[in-house]
Amino acid sequence: MITVTLRLSESLLCILKDIKKTKHETYNIQVKKGTTIREVLLNEGIHPLLAPMVVIDNTRVDINTVLENDQVVTLFGPLSGG
Repeated sequence: MITVTLRLSESLLCILKDIKKTKHETYNIQVKKGTTIREVLLNEGIHPLLAPMVVIDNTRVDINTVLENDQVVTLFGPLSGG
């Protein structure tokens, strides 16, 4: 098992709060080595479309990235502006 630290952006936290799936801004989970980010999202009850940008070590990664080591994964919700 590996430890994944999930960091959720403010936009994602607001969406999750609106749909009654409140989460902490940062928290740790244990997953099997080889788990994908998509699997992490689904296991955490976060629809993958709600996190269109994922970052590990300041690098944008694909949602199908395989997690092999303890890592910090930052999830960004949809952004909008005018």
